[in-house]
Amino acid sequence: MLYVTYCDLSRANLMGIRKKVIAQISAFEKNIERIFYTCYAGQMIYLMDGEKLVEKEAAATRKDCNLILNHWIDQYNITRVYIRYNLTDKYFLYFLKSLKEKKVKTVLEIPTYPYDGELSNNYTKMEDAYYRKQLKEYVDRIATYTNDRDIWGISCINLKNGIDVENIPVSTRKKEQKIINLIAVSSMAPWHGYERILEGMHQYYQGDGTYKIILRFVGEGKEENYYKSLTEKYNLQSFVIFCGKMLGKELDEKFELSDIAVGSLGMYKTGIFEGNPIKGAEYCARGIPFIYGYNDTRFAQNQEFAMQVSNDEQAVSMKVVIDFYERIVSKQGYQKIMRDYAVKCLTWEGIMKPVIDYLNE
Repeated sequence: MLYVTYCDLSRANLMGIRKKVIAQISAFEKNIERIFYTCYAGQMIYLMDGEKLVEKEAAATRKDCNLILNHWIDQYNITRVYIRYNLTDKYFLYFLKSLKEKKVKTVLEIPTYPYDGELSNNYTKMEDAYYRKQLKEYVDRIATYTNDRDIWGISCINLKNGIDVENIPVSTRKKEQKIINLIAVSSMAPWHGYERILEGMHQYYQGDGTYKIILRFVGEGKEENYYKSLTEKYNLQSFVIFCGKMLGKELDEKFELSDIAVGSLGMYKTGIFEGNPIKGAEYCARGIPFIYGYNDTRFAQNQEFAMQVSNDEQAVSMKVVIDFYERIVSKQGYQKIMRDYAVKCLTWEGIMKPVIDYLNE
């Protein structure tokens, strides 16, 4: 089997994608024979077997990538392919057509759907919109993190975003009196919508708030300067900390300081109202209560350890956040409850089973 990605999995800002891909591959390895996967960096495409480099070829264009992939599929007698979607053009269609002719079973994963709102290049958007109509001729199934039964006329396998629980430590955080530490870990894209938290903090401190609320941003991205400007505008410099990019032990230490994690709050900006980003699953596995602003198919709306807010521009009320936090920490063993839920419902091996079953038919 071949797992195709067109991503540079070594880039720091793609570490979340790398963790997901590697976890999915691990799930495949437990149920299917040998798995190869691909990645792309520096105009080179790589064929990997675990951490072992199998092949590498120069590939300056998507056309080059797809021609090389086609060659590797013949060379290694690949009969099943799982592709992480990276938009459609005519060369991608040629590649899929070749797979169809070779009777290779093909599943296309769409990480975010609908995704048009995330595309800023109008030519790319138009090109994809034109060519994706033809995908139904060549793709057997689409793996999606929505509840759609079909996309573009292709039957869907419905998934949820999960995590590799074994590599995620559980929080041992103890409650502090009248202090709540928030953490937001992301690439700071517009759809994260963290201005809603900053505006909520501003409103809270303008009133007669008695809690000290601290927000730590971990990561870098397009909206970082916007969040910094709001922090200054609202005089929140004593309560908002920009930590930059963090990984591994350093990130774990910041999580250990945190009482509540913040998920995406601006999905409405891209026209998305339902999803299951990986961060929510990771927060759950760590035993850190969290806030999110969309319909998440992994968590019930009344889930005691997760607080769902509206999917719009409205400021997040800190008084509501405080009530949520006080309610969850009053429950003995809430961190274990969250961890147990993650083990039961959010591991990749269980989540990928429908795909594995289909590929094994």
